[in-house]
Amino acid sequence: MSRPPWQGEAPGRLDVLGGVSDYSGSLVLQTPIRGTTRVTIAPTPAPRLRVVSEQEGAVDLPLPDPREMVAEAGGVAPLKDWLRARDVPHWAYYPLGCLFLFCHARDWRPASGLAIEIATDVPTSMGVSSSAALEVATLRALEEAAGRRFEGTALARLAQRAENEVVGAPCGLMDQLAAAHGVRGALLPILCRPDVLRDPVPLPDGAIVAGWPSGVKHAVSGAEYGTARTASFMGKRILEGALGRKLGHLTELSPSLLDEAADVLPASLAGADFLAAYGSVDDPHSAVVPDRPYPVRAAVEFPVGENARCHLAESWLRDGGADRAGTLREVGELMYDSHAGYGSIGLGRPETDAMVEAVRGLGPSRGFYGARVSGGGCGGTVVVLLEADSLPDLRRLADRAGTPALIV
Repeated sequence: MSRPPWQGEAPGRLDVLGGVSDYSGSLVLQTPIRGTTRVTIAPTPAPRLRVVSEQEGAVDLPLPDPREMVAEAGGVAPLKDWLRARDVPHWAYYPLGCLFLFCHARDWRPASGLAIEIATDVPTSMGVSSSAALEVATLRALEEAAGRRFEGTALARLAQRAENEVVGAPCGLMDQLAAAHGVRGALLPILCRPDVLRDPVPLPDGAIVAGWPSGVKHAVSGAEYGTARTASFMGKRILEGALGRKLGHLTELSPSLLDEAADVLPASLAGADFLAAYGSVDDPHSAVVPDRPYPVRAAVEFPVGENARCHLAESWLRDGGADRAGTLREVGELMYDSHAGYGSIGLGRPETDAMVEAVRGLGPSRGFYGARVSGGGCGGTVVVLLEADSLPDLRRLADRAGTPALIV
């Protein structure tokens, strides 16, 4: 165990391809940004927890027995009850969820109180995984404090549990894996079944990806994201009945096989009708709302198509060879196709559509190859594939649009 204070750091990420197909077992392509979140933990003599965020403020709490916060079976209901009873603000659920899940997973308890300080330059609510950066940074600081380290992808999986179970945001594992394992200047291919990491893929020399924030706030906990996710699992259940077999992941289906079976998928289906016919979905983070319409067919077609796009993009980038410009154009077209898919499942916004069309209008002759809304959509950030020399043009475009500063 190192001497205090203990520190951990993790970056935000840009979702180049994959996005909301992660919960369907897709391949995704992610890259870290320069902005990072830093968490510093120090012991205090008083048996209290003090969490301080430069952006959000401070919370001061009594230090409970960590063994009472997570049930023996691993459930977090005691912790959530404890947080609610003390009116703990939502932003503090992230580090506190990580703390108590860490204590349970590593059989550790602090010897005294703890002061947890959070500093970040990762933009929040912009679709660049500020939450995953906070979770991974917190767990890395706790590794230092306890002298007990995770192996492989275990840290990322515990971070996802904090977001899914404590915060209540139904994200896949993609964001936490990208924050923990991403490599600057390259795309990290992650096969989300659930956490197969492939070797990073360097971008062609001189090419970069940049984030163009829309200024429209984004949240994975939003209704649109939950509706799209639930619709995909509804479609999975319908397809299993039609095909007569269980699917581990929707993306086990190829686009051609899905085309053959697509007639059984309704374009829209009321939750009540699905529940009457099928009973439930097999996703613990999805809840079918009876009076809500679900875009079932599109929510199935998007991840199956996105998985194929990610495999193509990875292959072209690894094997592009001498045809650098051709490779970048092909990958850019896949990004445009992906963006259209977001709109089909209800995760588009007019603002991000206009931004993507502005990039398309500049085109490869100006060094702009592709763009798409990233992460959970419904605002957030548009990811742009471009030449590094064209970045000033993108900055001018963002300035004219009055949107926030670029993310690189």
